[in-house]
Amino acid sequence: MARNKQLSKEKRVAIITLRNEGQSVRKIGKTLKVSPSAVTKTIKRYKETGSHADRPRKGRPRVTSAAEDKFIQVTSLRNHRLTAAQIRDQVNATQSSSSRHISRTTVKRRLCESGLHGRISARKPLLRTGNKQKRLVWAKEHKEWTLDQWKSVLWSDESKFEIFGSNHCVFVRRRKGERMDSTCLVPTVKHGGGGVMVLGCFAGDTVGDLFKIEGILNQHGYHSILQRHAIPSSLRLVGPSFIFQQDNDPKHTSRLCKGYLTKKESDGVLRQMTWPPQSPDLNPIEMVWGELDRRVKAKGPTSAKHLWELLQDCWKTISGDYLLKLIKRMPRVCKAVIKAKGGYFEEPRI
Repeated sequence: MARNKQLSKEKRVAIITLRNEGQSVRKIGKTLKVSPSAVTKTIKRYKETGSHADRPRKGRPRVTSAAEDKFIQVTSLRNHRLTAAQIRDQVNATQSSSSRHISRTTVKRRLCESGLHGRISARKPLLRTGNKQKRLVWAKEHKEWTLDQWKSVLWSDESKFEIFGSNHCVFVRRRKGERMDSTCLVPTVKHGGGGVMVLGCFAGDTVGDLFKIEGILNQHGYHSILQRHAIPSSLRLVGPSFIFQQDNDPKHTSRLCKGYLTKKESDGVLRQMTWPPQSPDLNPIEMVWGELDRRVKAKGPTSAKHLWELLQDCWKTISGDYLLKLIKRMPRVCKAVIKAKGGYFEEPRI
């Protein structure tokens, strides 16, 4: 059973002071938010010892010194990728052969006491100095945009969905000997067991067309998608002069596609948004893909054909309220990027 936290010296003094003033045990406990039994024990101990000091406590002495605790903390902060075992080896290497060597578990405890907990590292695209500057410029240009302006943007992107594939870490609780139990495993197959590549878009509170990409998508295929799906969806969802967003994939910025979009822009059909490189975290459609993947996986696709059917069905169930929440968070995204000076930022909640 866990040991109760002892009262502070200040509370012990307050208990004795109030008791000397004639207050009851129950009233003292209520005033100081202490249990009556704790008040009674404090009064009894004071009568026996006449002191408010802590009693000598039994137990195993702390293995590490204050200096070693600081060394463990600073070593981890200098290199966040060091394991507890590596830090342990560094601490033990600084000690003499006659000293007691510390264990990996001790290092873990000291790190947790310092607020340094082991976590799975987030995966983000590499941002070079030039990328950060362009992201910062984009955020500053759009930080004052109104909700209506954000709603006039057509957000577009491609994404691949697999039947079994998943890059997410899955945690399970198991007993000894259950590591290879089927209920504690995540089954995998080569190439994800079959997948479907799609291109989708949304604007405001409505999703556009979801197009299935067959084979490898090149500039000619993307040009066809722009003509038959992306632009018609935009005109249907927003109307003329909508703002078209796309990333800097080579097929998107090819001479063929760029010329087509520039012609449409000169005709007043659309306006192109200048998009910073290496910035999928700025595009709200990435969160839509995550939501779509969760809904599809919950239905258990069994084949590539079945997966495509589920993708189409679940795509239509993405609610307008959810999409609007993604749009409304964009000003907070811009502020977060500016605060991070164009670098990585903590995702604002929707």
